[in-house]
Amino acid sequence: MSGPDIQTLLLKIYTLSLETGTYPETWKVTYVLPKHKSGPRNLVENYRPINITPVISRIMEKVIQNQLSDHLLKEDLIDPSQHGFIRTRSCSTCLIDFFNEVTRMRDQKKLVIILYFDIKKAFDKVPHNLLINRLKSVGIINPLLQWIKSFLTNRYQITKINSNTSTPRPITSGVVQGSVLGPLLFIIYINNICRCFSTGKTYLYADDLKVIYKTDICDLRSTMQTIQHELNMVDDWCKRWRLELNIEKCGWLCIGDTSLKMKLTISDHTLPRLASVTDLGVHYSHSLNFSEHISAKASKMRKLLGFILRNFYQNESKILLYKVCVRPIVEYCSFLFSNLRLSDILKVEGIQRDFTRKVLKTDSVIDYSSRCQILGIAPLWERRLRSNLILYFKLLKNLTYSTCQIILARDSHEYELRNKVSTVKVEKYRSKTRENFFLTKYAIIWNSLPSETRMADELHTFVKLLDQALTRTDLARTNTSAPHSDIIGSLHV
Repeated sequence: MSGPDIQTLLLKIYTLSLETGTYPETWKVTYVLPKHKSGPRNLVENYRPINITPVISRIMEKVIQNQLSDHLLKEDLIDPSQHGFIRTRSCSTCLIDFFNEVTRMRDQKKLVIILYFDIKKAFDKVPHNLLINRLKSVGIINPLLQWIKSFLTNRYQITKINSNTSTPRPITSGVVQGSVLGPLLFIIYINNICRCFSTGKTYLYADDLKVIYKTDICDLRSTMQTIQHELNMVDDWCKRWRLELNIEKCGWLCIGDTSLKMKLTISDHTLPRLASVTDLGVHYSHSLNFSEHISAKASKMRKLLGFILRNFYQNESKILLYKVCVRPIVEYCSFLFSNLRLSDILKVEGIQRDFTRKVLKTDSVIDYSSRCQILGIAPLWERRLRSNLILYFKLLKNLTYSTCQIILARDSHEYELRNKVSTVKVEKYRSKTRENFFLTKYAIIWNSLPSETRMADELHTFVKLLDQALTRTDLARTNTSAPHSDIIGSLHV
């Protein structure tokens, strides 16, 4: 199907489909392509299924997803702790809110206990009849309700390896892996799991759930009883909604007391205490140390760079591949670098330093900053500074979702006329962890920006003024005598 009339034809198909509440049968076949992850290739569990659905269906799903998402947000039907697959919410917003709460509690000298839950094959196990009931409860009516029911039922999947295909097999549950609409339907289904926790503070990204409790040593016994009660509640919820917890991947982490012992159980299984955890792609320990995370990312970057340098000869190709394949590895959730040790920051920047040296085939005569200018690559710390200030602006202007509050100085009775326009309140802190947290550190950096930059109302205006300010004032080099300032600036961002 192509040509100048494609838009009109698609509109007619989509309109008829929605008006009749019927999803076309020919769109109900999903092709599954197994992709090897790691380990022996003869074991099924070492493969990740890649689900391919019709493009023509995905376009219609996107339209419905946008309208359904707008309805859910307008009516405030999505739990505030859910960050997955919702406009302006992401892994980054989930982690910002989470670490903001954890560092704030630790700054108050509280013990922090975190529960981590994993639901086994969550997207595949959703019962269709219960999902339809959940959709009714959030105000979805016919013909859309009937269309979604048709979208979910009488589906088939075919496994394809090279040119070989399996016989079609029916899909009797789940929200259609690989679809556009599926993740939003799952979010609606799992939404009220947060009601199991009246004391614990929940953080959700789709089916990834973690819950924070704060306590003092003297209140530990009652806190343990509360946690166990809420564990029983979530266990009952999973049974009622026919989802199964993956007990082997559940556990708890304590920040503030390495010797703490608790016996917590769920479904007659004891939850293990974790020394460290990988959460939404970020690895951290019970001491909020990210060194293992950085080491793993640095190792991956070096391996990729080695492959690029060995197999490509044009500098343009090397630089392009570095920007597209290597640099994003360490720029994911870059706001976490505020809490990194200097040695970890240097480790990451050192990878780009080595890359620029090898591409230019030069020794130390040309300094790092000059090599970056020659190759058109900004130092990583400069990119972090810029991207984190843009993120801070979005949080301040409510352009991205967050439960964190950034308070303007004039709202906290600290407003002064001289160069204090649009400055923010810098909260008081007692611990290094809170001092180095993104929101605390960047409040200080924000206030050092020129007033015209801080006063920008639109994102594109702010970015333009920020680039001018960083070029003109060289913000990150305010202290040129600081060690390593030529490598990572003096702010250690």
